[in-house]
Amino acid sequence: MLVSTFELLLKPITPTAGNIPNSDRQVLQGYFLTIANPNNANVTLRLQFTATTPNLNLADTITISDVAGVNVFGDLTPTPDPRKFILNVEITAKDTGLVILQPDITTLNPQVDTVEIRGFVEIFLLPPSEKISVLLTPEHRGTFVSENPPIVSDFDQLVYALPTATGGSLFQLPSLISDKNIKEIKPEIKEIKEAKEFEKNPKENIETVTANQGNEVQQTLALMAQSIDNIGQRLATQEAFISSEERPVVGEVAVNNG
Repeated sequence: MLVSTFELLLKPITPTAGNIPNSDRQVLQGYFLTIANPNNANVTLRLQFTATTPNLNLADTITISDVAGVNVFGDLTPTPDPRKFILNVEITAKDTGLVILQPDITTLNPQVDTVEIRGFVEIFLLPPSEKISVLLTPEHRGTFVSENPPIVSDFDQLVYALPTATGGSLFQLPSLISDKNIKEIKPEIKEIKEAKEFEKNPKENIETVTANQGNEVQQTLALMAQSIDNIGQRLATQEAFISSEERPVVGEVAVNNG
């Protein structure tokens, strides 16, 4: 389910200072998502970040999760799609957590490195269960720092809320696996189950399959033999294959027309 857009920045806010001193100072901007769980049970959520131009990458980004009063630093998890990365987070009942995605200033050098990544965020419920409600508040938070000269008092910040895909903070989260997907998976589960049963006792199953095939062959051969015997009996007695009642009347049409 779509949540909002996001933009990660580590770059000067203007190409050059021009006639305004320090107007080209650096900005570090990250994506902040506050998640409130008003339910009576813990919930496990999956956040999926998608970016294309350029793609997200683990070298330039870092995640920070605070769901128990402690900052937990980590990385996004790659998916088969190079544009998509995921992060799982658990929010206890009646509690609120904060998830942050921002440029990794522990490895990047603001003097030479730049980051500018835009994309969108989706959220899913894990594991598959009934729909639940959560409150989501996405924001961009940034910090401005002067480069020349470094002025401690010129350490400014900005915070602004992002519009959500629903237009509000209340989200009814669907399960990651829909009923349709479950129906599509059932035949595959059955095949896997049958394969596992076969693996448990392959010799017995092979004998069963062979016996079934042998019975079918024997039945077919018996029918063929019976048909051949019937044909042989008719030839021996010169019995016609077509009964007299089924034979057409011949000669009458030609005589009448003559």
